Amino acid sequence: MSNRLSDAAIQLLPEETEAPKCSSYNRSIAADPCGTALFVDALVLIAVPLPWPKPVFNHPLLQGFTSIANTSLGTTRFLASVPAEQTSELEILIYKREADGLFASRIVCPTAEALAKFASDINTTSLKNLRDTRVERVTPGQVVLVCTQGSHDVCCGAEGTKLADELAQRAPALKVLRVSHTGGHRFAPTAMTLPDGRMWAYTSADDLLSVIDRSGDIERLARQCRGWWGAASGPAQVAERALFAKFGWGFDAEHRVVHIDTTADGWIVKVATRSSEWLVEVTQGREIPTVSCRAAGGLPAKASFEYEIQALSEPL
Repeated sequence: MSNRLSDAAIQLLPEETEAPKCSSYNRSIAADPCGTALFVDALVLIAVPLPWPKPVFNHPLLQGFTSIANTSLGTTRFLASVPAEQTSELEILIYKREADGLFASRIVCPTAEALAKFASDINTTSLKNLRDTRVERVTPGQVVLVCTQGSHDVCCGAEGTKLADELAQRAPALKVLRVSHTGGHRFAPTAMTLPDGRMWAYTSADDLLSVIDRSGDIERLARQCRGWWGAASGPAQVAERALFAKFGWGFDAEHRVVHIDTTADGWIVKVATRSSEWLVEVTQGREIPTVSCRAAGGLPAKASFEYEIQALSEPL
């Protein structure tokens, strides 16, 4: 048993005779997923054929890429995506968060050598200045990214694939991308919606379609929100989510800047829009174990923490 766990967290561990999947276990203890979303300026999705290794960047076509890097796009997360069709060309989709909305572009690399050149050039060269590369500006539309990388985690592989299949069947016009590991597999199935940039846990086709339609129960869906990609992981995402839950779908249309300060008791998070500013007091919440998936007693396990909102100020 891990000596890093508190007595309270140890009490939450599965029985020694149990070996639950990590996602099922986290549902059973009602683990709050918020604070675990990506915090990036851009996503770069590279369509590479299956199977994918673990880590995915050991794939022969992804040499030169890494999970996250500071590039000409800002802090950039690279993901593999399942190609929409079999082709010798390699498609790259880029989604960049900007003050006035989501910027989306598409690049087609005719060869593996061209893809490797992009991997090097994007670090220091802006999209408009890439040489020998045609960058096509595209309309972002509604996009759902679903983690389906079974080689990384069985929960994402099984539950994510089932979710992506159902979305494709029920909403054939919706762009559904099956992508590599986005973190948070213990909350599978997980997904990210664009252009809002929110990441979701324990999600379903019904949940995601209601997010796309802006018709769902905000309070319930907010409890499944891992965070918004424009706020730092941890307390900042928890504070931003509290405002999303309070003000509803329209809050996603606001340009937001999130700043966090550490205090003796926790954190003060300032969330500013163009017209208002809120202060949100956040403290450390329950300690819960992050268990090993399908391992006896969930062991080895390590400590993780939830967060609690203590106060939310009126706009300054």
